[in-house]
Amino acid sequence: MYPTNYSLSRAIRMLLVIFVIPLFVKAQEPPKILIAYFSSTGNTQSMAVAVAKGASNFGGVTVQVKEIASVTDEDLISAQAIILGSPVYNANVPPKVQEFINSWPFENRPFFNKLGAVFVTGGGFSIGEEAVMFSLIRAMMIHGMVILGGTEVEAAFGASAITGEGPYAATEVQEVFLQKAEGLGHRVAQWASRLDKPTTP
Repeated sequence: MYPTNYSLSRAIRMLLVIFVIPLFVKAQEPPKILIAYFSSTGNTQSMAVAVAKGASNFGGVTVQVKEIASVTDEDLISAQAIILGSPVYNANVPPKVQEFINSWPFENRPFFNKLGAVFVTGGGFSIGEEAVMFSLIRAMMIHGMVILGGTEVEAAFGASAITGEGPYAATEVQEVFLQKAEGLGHRVAQWASRLDKPTTP
């Protein structure tokens, strides 16, 4: 007995529900931005919050903010962009941040073509902010990530904050630095929303 037109139509609808529609919904998922940071005094955390604010204000993206100790491989792999924040530790990357970077999965280069950006905090002028920025950027580039800076020329390599010297020796991160962090988040969100999902080489 041949199926009726009604039966065929019903079968087609069922196939759409089971296979096609879930794929369409998944394809429409907004890009995810992971903001991972280490903070011993709260200053880098304040910058992370500002980065997240800038990204969220752009819209069209999902923003996840996590301290590095709670970041999983799935968090990293599922993100279209990773923004990494660190304080300066004796003019270098803190050991905990380096350990976190060293733990990133490398086989098959799952981070290839993901967006990367960085932000740092330091206690004074010429204390190592840019050195730490470049250390983080180099680590991302080894994984094949595409690096973005901030929106201002003063944040060309990322966002940074001075927290313990001269007029910037305050109990909280000052607004001029938080604005740079917001600009960085906004720019990463802007590019993440434009690009297709990253592909491996």
